[in-house]
Amino acid sequence: MDTGELLLVLAAVSLGYFAKGVTGLGGPALSIPVLASFMGVEYAVAVIAFPTALANIMLVTETRSAAPETRWFLVPMLVAGLLGTLVGVWLLLSIDEDIMSVLLGVFMLGYIVWYIFNPDRKLSRRAASRLAAPAGLAAGALQGSTGISAPVVATYAHSLHLPRASFVFAISLPFLVLGLTQIVSLVALGGYDRDRVVAGLLASALVLVITPIAMRVGKNLSVKAFQYVVLGVLGLAALRLLWSGIF
Repeated sequence: MDTGELLLVLAAVSLGYFAKGVTGLGGPALSIPVLASFMGVEYAVAVIAFPTALANIMLVTETRSAAPETRWFLVPMLVAGLLGTLVGVWLLLSIDEDIMSVLLGVFMLGYIVWYIFNPDRKLSRRAASRLAAPAGLAAGALQGSTGISAPVVATYAHSLHLPRASFVFAISLPFLVLGLTQIVSLVALGGYDRDRVVAGLLASALVLVITPIAMRVGKNLSVKAFQYVVLGVLGLAALRLLWSGIF
């Protein structure tokens, strides 16, 4: 990776985790496609798992007051998500990287389409209770294999029309639990070497600086317009990943 490519990766990490600090979304979804374009999906997923876990710890701590009102769906989601993550890590280490690139691009584009066409859709509590465990299972499989579970978790949480603090907590806690499970699984299956650990720690240092600033911005600004900016960047990253995977 030359200097220009390194700067591009650092810019993607900075933008992604600034978006995550403001909205709870954006870190892995913005960073992994860019890093994967140069180093491969498996490398990108392993490295970005470190700063993602750190950012989610900070966000969960910030919004922990929302825990009581989200417990009813988070508990079954998390239990099912643990199993799904183990399956996803096995897929990550077993499937061809070009296939994973295409799958990741498709997942990202699917999330963009959902957000644009269903911004106000709300699930009933009864339906949400029934879907919590299946959503957790799917999110875990996606987290383990691509490092991004937002297409499932964010879709589910957004459909409940939660206030900002509850929404951020409801997506950050599953991201944290699934992400830590992913890291442990990657370690157990030999998915880390010295280079990946060092890269992950360096990215975490950058996130440690960016996330607190972004969280302060998120408390004082409307995130609607910013979400669409993030979606635009996601779309470009998804198209690039699809191109590299197919051609």
